[in-house]
Amino acid sequence: MDLAEWTDEELDSVREKLQTWCVKRQEPTWTNKFLNWTGFMGAFSILTGLMDIFFGGPTPVNVLLVVFGSLACFSWYKGDKQRKKNIQFLEKLDQEISRRSDKSKKNPLVIGDVQEHIS
Repeated sequence: MDLAEWTDEELDSVREKLQTWCVKRQEPTWTNKFLNWTGFMGAFSILTGLMDIFFGGPTPVNVLLVVFGSLACFSWYKGDKQRKKNIQFLEKLDQEISRRSDKSKKNPLVIGDVQEHIS
């Protein structure tokens, strides 16, 4: 995905959507805290299931603890990975927008030049 081929409107709209997503993600809401607790509880579930299997033998409940804990940890991992990708992409968008604005500042059009090109 080459950002140089995108139009200014596309860059602005995607940047605006990602910016609102980042603001929502940084708010101290229950949903945002839940993702971190998912990872912690998944790790706790895995460790509890493994310790119970080690000391008491494998039972269906212990195996379920390990399986569900693994799913919770994987869910947390994918969510955190996606969050980092979105933040990095937002930084790339900001760099491209600033590059384009710097380029337009370096080459300002004179009104007479514009009228010559229009005629």
